[in-house]
Amino acid sequence: MDKNVIDQFWRQRAAEGGGRWTEPEMLDYELSILTPHVGPGCRILDLGSGPATLSTRLLGPSSRLTAVDKYQSFLDSIPPDSRINTVCSDVVDFDYPAAYDLILLFGVVTHLEPTEELKVYEKAAKGLADSGVLAVKNQSSRAEEKRVDGYSESLKCHYVGRYPGISEQAARLGRFFANVEVRPYPPAFDKWPDTTHVCFLCSSRK
Repeated sequence: MDKNVIDQFWRQRAAEGGGRWTEPEMLDYELSILTPHVGPGCRILDLGSGPATLSTRLLGPSSRLTAVDKYQSFLDSIPPDSRINTVCSDVVDFDYPAAYDLILLFGVVTHLEPTEELKVYEKAAKGLADSGVLAVKNQSSRAEEKRVDGYSESLKCHYVGRYPGISEQAARLGRFFANVEVRPYPPAFDKWPDTTHVCFLCSSRK
């Protein structure tokens, strides 16, 4: 993948204040998946947070959120909150200062090479609390891995992305976690016939 194209894409979105481009109904669905894993005092880590539209909705009175993103403009758009700490870092390079109860990796794998993906999983496994959950969500190929590189009519720009096969991604996660639950999204959210949105809920570090 051409990392320069990916970097330009996200710099532009950060400058425009745009993070998610999915419908509000998908956000509600994701909250329904994640909320059961957020208890009192939950320590949440959002890797590739963007403006943290999802993770800030998970915050409770005693919970804490660390939002990590490569682009400072995204982090600057997160409303000030004493419960939130922001870190400007590439997710591949982020070093865990503490253990977290819930780690989110939403929409990030699409722009990682497989070696980078594995590095992020390995670090997450080491930085996950004993009873914690890593939630990895991205668009996945229904068959073998799919890559796109060209002009996107829907995004109106050059777009580069990687859509891992579901079983292959689950296997990569299985190198580091004893339990990997595959949660496909409802078909209503699928815009393309050969890909689907999937959340992998991972627990019990190996």
